Amino acid sequence: MNKIYLTSLFSLCILFISCDKVLLDEELPNTPKSNFESIWGEFQAKYGLFQIKGIDWDSVYQVYEPQLENTSPDAELYAVLVDMLAGLDDSHVALVPTDQEFPFFQSGIVGQIDEIDDFDLEVLKNNYLTDAKFADPFFTYGMLEGDIGYVHVEGFSDSPANLEAPMDEVLEALKDAKGIIIDIRGGYGGEDFAGQYIAGRFTDQRRPYMRTRVKSGPGAEEFTDFEDWSIEPEGEFQYLKPVVVLTHNYTISARETFGLALKVLPGVIFVGERTAGAFSNQINREMPNGWGYSLSIGDWRDAEGVSHEGIGLIPDIEIKNTKSDLLEGKDMVLEKAIELLQ
Repeated sequence: MNKIYLTSLFSLCILFISCDKVLLDEELPNTPKSNFESIWGEFQAKYGLFQIKGIDWDSVYQVYEPQLENTSPDAELYAVLVDMLAGLDDSHVALVPTDQEFPFFQSGIVGQIDEIDDFDLEVLKNNYLTDAKFADPFFTYGMLEGDIGYVHVEGFSDSPANLEAPMDEVLEALKDAKGIIIDIRGGYGGEDFAGQYIAGRFTDQRRPYMRTRVKSGPGAEEFTDFEDWSIEPEGEFQYLKPVVVLTHNYTISARETFGLALKVLPGVIFVGERTAGAFSNQINREMPNGWGYSLSIGDWRDAEGVSHEGIGLIPDIEIKNTKSDLLEGKDMVLEKAIELLQ
């Protein structure tokens, strides 16, 4: 069984625009105190979720800054930063030390997962899909028993202009299916615009689904104005029959905003586990000692203004695969979705 390690997935995320890498603008001395001040200050200026999560960042400073001296060893700096960032409970927050003595750290529910052992696309291809095919850049699709279509979306890294042809291919092949299962387990994040386009292939009218704003300064209320997002019919034709969406704890970032778009479609059912609860775009920064870190820069909400950060999207039917299920060639989440569409 293929195993997907989360550090590799995080590295993939850095390649995409929602994980924009920007270095510090000014040189700071490489001391434990300065390193702490640099990361705390960047969060103060750019982290978009303190209000949503009910966190007083000044109080956090008072707890952790006194634990360090300029003579503190790197191990103490690492421990203090990990404790501080863990309190954010945000899977878009990570610490990437350059010293291999200190492991990569990721906050939130994703940081608690060593490997993805509840999903394996090869199990589906080998045991469920009839004549599995791949549409570049990231769609695996085919038919399941009972005249049901299936499409797995590996990522959201391409622009809408490049998605029309592959989506035409997928939906042309599955147009006679009585229902389609859209699988957003595994894979990586990417561009919200990609998910917006894909969801538009499943709607017959314009539907608002998300509001976003970005932190614009250090003040608690300093944000850009909210931008409203909607889906509308895309491409020459749309699939308007029943849809079931599969999720798990590592469904994160652009995969979750895609989930928000699908949730506004009538009759769509979500099956699996709650998602990671990390919707906002993230940026990457570098401390004076060269260690990297990431942070969420915005406030992403559904169309009703409700934030799901740190909570995730809760499925209509909660079910989880076990590692032994996959080793036996079974995907119980998929089987429940098939049952619903029969």
